[in-house]
Amino acid sequence: MKQLFIFIALFTSVAPLLAQSPGAILSGTVVDSASGKPLAAVSVYLNNTSKGTVTDANGLFRLAIPAGVYELVISAIGYESTVVEVDGNRPPSPILFRLRQISTELAAVTVEPFEKHGWSRYGEFFRENFIGAGGNAPYCRIVNKEVLRFYFYRRGNRLRVTAAEPLLIENDALGYEITYQLKEFVADFNTKSVVYNGYPFFKEKTPAKNEVEKNWLRKRWSAYRGSMMHFMRSLYAGHLIRESFLIQQDVVVPNWERRRVRDIYRPEYQKAGLFSMDTLHYFWDVLRQPDPIQRRIAVSPDSIVGHRSAQSLSLYFDGTLLVSFGVTGEADSLRQSAMHILGTLPVTVESNGRYYSPREVQVRGYWSASEKISNLLPLDYIAVDPTPRPVLH
Repeated sequence: MKQLFIFIALFTSVAPLLAQSPGAILSGTVVDSASGKPLAAVSVYLNNTSKGTVTDANGLFRLAIPAGVYELVISAIGYESTVVEVDGNRPPSPILFRLRQISTELAAVTVEPFEKHGWSRYGEFFRENFIGAGGNAPYCRIVNKEVLRFYFYRRGNRLRVTAAEPLLIENDALGYEITYQLKEFVADFNTKSVVYNGYPFFKEKTPAKNEVEKNWLRKRWSAYRGSMMHFMRSLYAGHLIRESFLIQQDVVVPNWERRRVRDIYRPEYQKAGLFSMDTLHYFWDVLRQPDPIQRRIAVSPDSIVGHRSAQSLSLYFDGTLLVSFGVTGEADSLRQSAMHILGTLPVTVESNGRYYSPREVQVRGYWSASEKISNLLPLDYIAVDPTPRPVLH
């Protein structure tokens, strides 16, 4: 099924808790909430980045935080994950995290029967809408797909997918190993929409040859160009036009030409031969047009940006925003998308391309097809064109 809309919620908004200076080290301790004993081998990472570590035998961790606002994920099997927001602009202080064990009694009561042959029935659909169907998708695989749980609700005509453990994903197209904590995947076949969210952590693969690494860099650059990350970063930097983006909207306006012709062409009392046949054919064509009419107009980036600070800006607009990439001819082809904000509150956009709440952003067109795991880049990806430039003498 080809979906019309997709919501890509890779980040869950949480209340700010921590802050630190660019390049600072965040340190802390992770313990069991009930016993207070330190927990070893707990994953601690910045959501949707390649920045992460694990706790030592004493439950201690140290993690470098780059500039920008991120979500810090503290995760261990058998425990409820903790997610807090960190800001890489102020000095940190050591933090104590208390993880709660998942109650086995509660899990046994609330467990829901899932499709035993879920992957054979829905695996292709899940893969297309989660991994993707583009050029990178064939080189991206879920290593432990057996942890996926499929639930189909016939009354609501909805499919829900969960994972008993973090998904292990090999992306040989972009050169990443991704650990993905899938929180939600819901496909509504009535509205033809797909919603998914989770916490990905990236690890760069080690290339066997230099050519392999060069190919990864080229494919990362290609995946970045025209992506939502590229758009949001360019919007924050004020470089949308420079980065080959054009934003437009369809608006309803009066058909002034039809009204002008209607005023000057009065066949009921005008003499025959007053206008040439070419002019009359033009009048008739114009008078057949609707009034008002829909026009597509260019939108100034400043008109959709509200409050701006040193770290973020607010994005808001009415209706649907049409986004085209490649208008300067630098891209291989013109990529066209549509974006709509569901709620009445602005979307916050940060310098690294992170935006929230992502559940409020609905997209169609190119982004609907491309914003999938096979094209996903970490927030700490540095966008540099790997193509050699000619040397001018």
